[in-house]
Amino acid sequence: MFKNYIKFAWRSLLKNKVFSIINILGLATGMAACLLIFQYVSFEKSHDLFHENANRTYRVDLTQYKYGELETSLATTFPVVGKTLVESFPESVETFVRLMPQPGVFSIQKGKEQVVFEEKKVFYTDNSFFQVFTFPLVLGDSNGALIDQNSVVISETIAEKYFGKEWRSVNPVGKSIQSKTYFGSTDLQITGVAADSPENSHLKFDFLVSYPTMYNWDDGQTDYRDETENAWFWENFYTYILLKPEIDPHQLAASFQPIIDFHTADRREQGFAYEMNFNPVPELHLNSNLKNELEVNGNAQTVYSLSVVAICILILAWVNFVNLSTVKSMERAKESGLRKTIGASRIQLVLQHMMEAFLYNVLGLGLAIFLSHLSMPIFSTLIDIPFENSILLEPKVIFGIVLIFISGTLLSGFYPAFILSSYHPIAVLKGNLSSSGQGQWMKKGLVVFQFMVAAVFMMVVFTINRQLSFMRNYDLGVDIEQKLVIEGARFANSLPEFQTKMSAYKTSLKSFNMIENVTLSRNVPSTEIRGNNFVRRLDEPENAKFFHVMGVDYEYTSAFGMELAAGRFLEEDQPISGNEIAKSNENAPDFGTQDHAILINETAAKRLGYEKASDAIHQQIAVFGGVKEIVGVVKDYHHKSLKNDFEPIIFYLQPNYSEYITLNFTKTGDGPKDLTTLIDFAESEWKKFYPEEPFKYFFLDDFFNSQYKADQQFYLIFNFFTGLAIFIACLGLFGLSSYESIRRTKEIGIRKINGASEPQILNLLTKDFLKPVLLGFLIAIPIAWYFMEFWIRDFAFRISLEWWMFVVSGGAGLLIALSTVSFQLIKTARMNPVKSLKSE
Repeated sequence: MFKNYIKFAWRSLLKNKVFSIINILGLATGMAACLLIFQYVSFEKSHDLFHENANRTYRVDLTQYKYGELETSLATTFPVVGKTLVESFPESVETFVRLMPQPGVFSIQKGKEQVVFEEKKVFYTDNSFFQVFTFPLVLGDSNGALIDQNSVVISETIAEKYFGKEWRSVNPVGKSIQSKTYFGSTDLQITGVAADSPENSHLKFDFLVSYPTMYNWDDGQTDYRDETENAWFWENFYTYILLKPEIDPHQLAASFQPIIDFHTADRREQGFAYEMNFNPVPELHLNSNLKNELEVNGNAQTVYSLSVVAICILILAWVNFVNLSTVKSMERAKESGLRKTIGASRIQLVLQHMMEAFLYNVLGLGLAIFLSHLSMPIFSTLIDIPFENSILLEPKVIFGIVLIFISGTLLSGFYPAFILSSYHPIAVLKGNLSSSGQGQWMKKGLVVFQFMVAAVFMMVVFTINRQLSFMRNYDLGVDIEQKLVIEGARFANSLPEFQTKMSAYKTSLKSFNMIENVTLSRNVPSTEIRGNNFVRRLDEPENAKFFHVMGVDYEYTSAFGMELAAGRFLEEDQPISGNEIAKSNENAPDFGTQDHAILINETAAKRLGYEKASDAIHQQIAVFGGVKEIVGVVKDYHHKSLKNDFEPIIFYLQPNYSEYITLNFTKTGDGPKDLTTLIDFAESEWKKFYPEEPFKYFFLDDFFNSQYKADQQFYLIFNFFTGLAIFIACLGLFGLSSYESIRRTKEIGIRKINGASEPQILNLLTKDFLKPVLLGFLIAIPIAWYFMEFWIRDFAFRISLEWWMFVVSGGAGLLIALSTVSFQLIKTARMNPVKSLKSE
């Protein structure tokens, strides 16, 4: 009997080729989209789960308050925290590990050539690193690889980079590599080679330097063991703890709070308070967005949104199948009636039609796997995650495929089977079924649902595009165009040497005819301002607040086109009013009275309590342990993306020290050629002054807009799947229009014989299809509005949601729906009525 079910199902599929192709293509498109999104969601949620003790590993995060007001939340904390937790709670904390990031320049000698690279994924860390994290060593012993001073473990990528593709035969273990970081120049001995960090790890490293290497800075001249081991300040250390089984992290954090209060009591008198939270490592990627994160984390909202998209598209595909099968049931009613008359039971009819649904879903799934395989490279590029097709063979993906198939077969097959098996044989064989409204409400309801979902997607895409366009074209209050930014020499041997070379390099750049000006600064727009300080007015000794501070030179404000709200810029030979002010740092260079002058932005002025910008001019504030005078207030500008509100920034003079050198250039006739010439000149001059450091640069406008990369990717992904949703909905609408045109052939012929014109016939047919489509779009408007209001609230500067945006996107959807059915409807309306009445 089972064989007969398959045989009849296959015959039915071949008999209705157009119907079958539309159904299989719709199911395959929906399943393929779901598979792609399922793999993305699975990848995003798998971060750091590969660690053997992932469920017991936590990062210690630091939250800082000032007079009860939240100042900042950091992914880093003090270096002593991990050790204190182990010593204070040995029954709860198994071990800890600290990581101190320090980019540097690394080199090895290859014959007569010295190979030099700048490396950013460099961490000083404890020997317990491999006890807390499961990163296997390819070469070396993880138990003692990071115990001794000047030991380093490198990644496989670095081993190949420095020792060639045959690095395994060379065996880097035991060899030396030279490093130059802020902690000085050191020869490091390689003690191990670690497997590269997986893509689904929040911690990606190339160099792990033993923690004791930090004890001696300045090339061994000073011992900083106490600061790196016991400091309850210097919040730059990532600290992870491994808890013992069944320990409640929240309860442990509460027990730890009195110890934190005790060790920070001296700052509590000044209004500061600290709190530490234990953040589960597997949740960091999607649910942590603190300052000093190791990488740009994912977004749980995006992941869950795409999960909803996947489910909606898959349901659309199944709804398509149900709708077309239900409509087709009218044609197959006589078949069911005859089967019942000769003794077939309702169960047998249900099984027969479920077998057809099974066959459609098998073919759809096979095509879906093929389509997802073909689409994987494109999708991987779109979301910027290096997926491989081998992911389809992973158990959880196979389980997802099986679940999709079983769900699809049951959900898409049950209702049509129920309808077909419920017809009364006498009514069917008498031909009375055609007048029945059975299933019509379901058909229209499913069409409404299909186009409601498609409309929501279209409205969401339109709104996201509007917000992205708004951000790209918004006046930032600062000029980022035609700016070539060179990353400064970070590892000079001494401050005087650095300043001398930097001044000379700046002068040499100014000689080039394309360069209008050159400015040196600690930061440029879009970079994280890591210089932070508590600042207060001299007349408010108990009211220190958190500010960003940035070192700049005299040309910074003019190079970036900043505007004054009050006062003046930092200018040479311009005295300040308070000549009696003591220098903030006795060891700092003397720039005359300008050493005491600072600029602030409007937000900083308000934070200091000045109602108007002009009220802040010539006021003195305590910063850097000394006193400065405000000589000017610049208008607020967007230092970071428009997701962020304005932050209080203080600009102080640092004319010959830079982490960034910004060239403001002009373009002539041949843009690309001119830029190549400019870059070549800047690099050749760089090598004269800093031959041991790599030349690195970027264009500021591209760098700034890269902050919107995640939102742009979300838009592209949503746009792609919106197209699929519309395609599936239109497939169903095309199938329905084809079937309805055939079903109403005689009706149309009779109407034309009775005098109905072609436009009247076309209007009649079009109304029947566009009514449920229009209703779907009307229902979609409040749904899309709600979701967009939820999404857009993450942006400090955003568009306003207006009714016309949803009408425009909805109108576009109506046009697509109309164009889908128009050809078939026009063909039907123009049919010869004589042929229509002859048809049976």
